[in-house]
Amino acid sequence: MKNVFRIGLAVISIAVIALTTPGCAKKPAPAKEPEQLRKTGQEDMNKVVVAKVNGVPITMDMLIKTMNRVSVRKSPDEAPLTSEEIKNKALDRLILQELAYQKAKTGGIRPEEEHIDAAIGNLKVNVGGEEEYAKFLAQEGATEADLRAQVKRSLTLELIFAQEVNNKVTVPEDDVKKEYEKEKQRYVQPEKVSVIDVAFLLKENDKSSHKKANALLKKIRADKLKDPWKLVLDGTFIVRNIDVFKDKQKELYAAARKLKAGGLSGVIKASDGLHIIKLRSYSPERQLSFDEARSSLEGRFRVEAQQKRLEEWGRELRKDAKIEIEDARIEIRDSPKDPAKEIKN
Repeated sequence: MKNVFRIGLAVISIAVIALTTPGCAKKPAPAKEPEQLRKTGQEDMNKVVVAKVNGVPITMDMLIKTMNRVSVRKSPDEAPLTSEEIKNKALDRLILQELAYQKAKTGGIRPEEEHIDAAIGNLKVNVGGEEEYAKFLAQEGATEADLRAQVKRSLTLELIFAQEVNNKVTVPEDDVKKEYEKEKQRYVQPEKVSVIDVAFLLKENDKSSHKKANALLKKIRADKLKDPWKLVLDGTFIVRNIDVFKDKQKELYAAARKLKAGGLSGVIKASDGLHIIKLRSYSPERQLSFDEARSSLEGRFRVEAQQKRLEEWGRELRKDAKIEIEDARIEIRDSPKDPAKEIKN
């Protein structure tokens, strides 16, 4: 169940963005006639009911916020979605979430109070404490009860989606093995050379610099463990743990490859100055076994399978639901960059 309760700022962000969702303290106003809308302006227009799901309203405000979170592209190599497509995608998402939430309530699925407390506590820490948290709520025009209700809703949705989608997805092992054999070259663990690096902040061509470097090398060699970290910093060098790469730190890489684990180099003249290194560990490039690559491979298949199951479950939820679309009088111009700004009466 640990994966179900990934309590963090992401969950809180989703909750805050949707504070006008049904179930919060703020209730959406009934839809107004077009003549009234023109008089009361954008604020009241956002309260217009654009759809009802088994009698529960979805408002224009909720739709706009969701539209601004919808990806404007189906895939990187395809043309951006039109505003109408974004609107429909956002509305479908809101309808699915409401149907899922209703299903969860009917089935008695609810998050533990301690998980809600943890989410609220996490938000307080992330915004900077109680005072900043109070300012945050004031800016959102919300009470803690509003936020708590929406966090509860978000976590409830996590639970029902885990139960009905994630937990019902299986990935055939034969498919995973075929993919591994097909793209085996992608699953290679690169060579890794880890060293302790004593990097000098001195002019490399200065004789005194080499003298200083050799004196420090002597100190390291005199230590029983030959540990560079025991050196006393004096502003002329730094000590750090780094990984070195053949194409980026050629001199350090070449010196490291001549050492055994725990081995100490001499003074190395590199392109960026003088160094002394101690080899911490070396791992050669190697092909990952199927078992090692399985998790990554299954992840790729699982995303596709989850999407397929989500669509299937969506159809199941809609089958006996009463869904009323009531936004016929709202026209949206094409503007994928910021669909919210292009909504007009």
